Amino acid sequence: MNKMPEKPLALTVAEVKQWLIQNDEIRVLDIRPAQSFEAGFITSAITICSEDNLSECLTALQLQIKPIILVTDTATEERIQLMQQQGYQQIIGYLKDGMNAWNTLNEPIDLMIAVEADELAMDIKFDEQLILIDTRSDEEFEAEHLNNAVNIPFTELKDPASMANFEDFQNIYIYGENGYRGITACSLIKKEGIHNLRHLQGGWPEIKAMGAVFELIKPSKKANHDPKEN
Repeated sequence: MNKMPEKPLALTVAEVKQWLIQNDEIRVLDIRPAQSFEAGFITSAITICSEDNLSECLTALQLQIKPIILVTDTATEERIQLMQQQGYQQIIGYLKDGMNAWNTLNEPIDLMIAVEADELAMDIKFDEQLILIDTRSDEEFEAEHLNNAVNIPFTELKDPASMANFEDFQNIYIYGENGYRGITACSLIKKEGIHNLRHLQGGWPEIKAMGAVFELIKPSKKANHDPKEN
């Protein structure tokens, strides 16, 4: 079973488990709607929400050199083709009948915790262990961000070293350029054994929509002023 199949296989639950036991390099990639993923997923799975830009996320994650087992609820062949077009050639196969098969056998799952913007606003005020992780690009972060947020761009989260400063006692809140990127970011961090996570539903647009209740930081005009212009 260690040999890469010539074409992606329809795998039973038992076969998926066997592959994962025999090769710790395998990545489980879950491409289902956000709501389905939040309700339960295979432990250590990485998600790309089906509502997000799949091509853009596949490029950002850079998992081409890893063998992949796919979890999806629909359009399996189309998603495999898209992955192959993006350079993902080591696709072992996909979980036959998706998470329904996994859940029917009562296999262990992990869960994702979501918070809404008004909950985040309250938690910021009262939780001394709260850490804000902004996964937007450097440029977006510099243009405007939440006070005390730490910027770890989405593209850097594929490297476990980007999470080296996380501590067990911290309550880590994640947001991205949209709500789906926050979920993907959480799945990448969870895979490294860090589980005290929450993602912001709707991501940065929800923060902007409630800007009056958040402390937003923008570059000051003075900081951007070139003294040579005087």
